[in-house]
Amino acid sequence: MNLKKPAGNLEIVTLVLDCLGICFLLLGLLGTAVPIPMRGGESWMFAVMGLVLLFAAFPCLLLVRARARRNHELRRLGRPVPGRVIRVRHHIWTSLGSRGLRRRHPWTVLCEYRWEGQTYTAGSIFLWERPLETGQAPKIFLDQDNPRRAFVDPDSLKYEIND
Repeated sequence: MNLKKPAGNLEIVTLVLDCLGICFLLLGLLGTAVPIPMRGGESWMFAVMGLVLLFAAFPCLLLVRARARRNHELRRLGRPVPGRVIRVRHHIWTSLGSRGLRRRHPWTVLCEYRWEGQTYTAGSIFLWERPLETGQAPKIFLDQDNPRRAFVDPDSLKYEIND
């Protein structure tokens, strides 16, 4: 999992749940050593909440790892075919970090490819640079046994030059 450039929303959710879980767990452990003034409840409840958040993050992490493993396997063993970008989407409601004063929002592309006379589509992982919308022939790695299972190679895309 790349902390600077997550591949999808699930990676961001996993990151947030892990960070919150660790903070709450540390607050709960600190509360056993140093009295923390609270209106109601006990300070050890922070640790319980931290454990709940970490347990909630665990299945998300398993899904993220499985998806990354599948993409790596497709990139290594899949059959490369040329694709065509049919849509570029800017995810303005998702952001992580900033570049100067500008917030960073990811992009995704939807690509179309043909295999054995049929047309399929595949979506990309989050792209943290703006891809060009026209004149692209990205490389798509597909599973020959299940051509719907495909991976858009982000390295084969062309991106706009940022100023």
